[in-house]
Amino acid sequence: MKLKLLLVTTLLFSILVKAQNLNDENLMGEWKAINVNIPNSDEVPQKEALKMVEDAFLNSKFNFKGNKVFRIKFGKLADERMKELFFLDNQNWTIKDNQILIGTENDGFSSMHITVQKVEDKTYFILPMIRLEMEKLSEDKPSKPKIIESKSEKIESVDYSKSEIVTKEIDESLIMEFNEVENPPLAPECKSKWDIDKRKKCTSKYINMHVARKFNTDLATEVDVTGKIKINIEFVIDTKGKPINITANGGPEIMNQNAIEIIGLLPDLKPGTNNGKPVNVLYKMPLVFQIAN
Repeated sequence: MKLKLLLVTTLLFSILVKAQNLNDENLMGEWKAINVNIPNSDEVPQKEALKMVEDAFLNSKFNFKGNKVFRIKFGKLADERMKELFFLDNQNWTIKDNQILIGTENDGFSSMHITVQKVEDKTYFILPMIRLEMEKLSEDKPSKPKIIESKSEKIESVDYSKSEIVTKEIDESLIMEFNEVENPPLAPECKSKWDIDKRKKCTSKYINMHVARKFNTDLATEVDVTGKIKINIEFVIDTKGKPINITANGGPEIMNQNAIEIIGLLPDLKPGTNNGKPVNVLYKMPLVFQIAN
């Protein structure tokens, strides 16, 4: 099971810092996230993305039960689709190499790895993309472990071989920018009766969530680079609603190619129109990675 969360248009992935020494009994109990920090948040062009993450994790509660079961309650304002990106609740937890590992034994505890830091009198949980300031609400005591069975059968696997990479010659004068088209392409869950801004936001969110669920974040550990990586993705949603002419550049080739494959898996959309006629629409999205030693 693999975490596949992006901040809508931005993936902030960090292989982080030296971990705080941990032991089971100090960790056991319920913790509350009282502050949310997103590294490199200035790189996120759609501030709605930041709010989605903040809403999900601010005031969320992490419960490391004494029977080795992990439960989580996201913030009250959490977007349901954000919750779907995390397969965390009602799984096992363990400590290895001073990291908290969440998942099941059969899955190698791969749902989430959390690094704990202490700065003066504050405790932080560092997830792959966010830093949470935590407050401990209650303690728990060790009890007989409850083994949670693998949930891997519930996780969507990605078959990149089904990606359709289509290239067509199109006169540039016949292509409109996504932000300029009269009626934007519509994703399946978006409604034509909505006002134009809401339709554009809905389609953007759908595309970005599609990328979030399918991007192979493990690639960040395979490239021999550190620091910031920015991948610029562009593609055209043609007059039939199909993504074509997909390009991705700026990052390591293995990441660029994965981004192209993911867009090639995007379901057909309802095409955008201008003056009542279907038009080709150019869509752009950046992915920004921060990879640390």
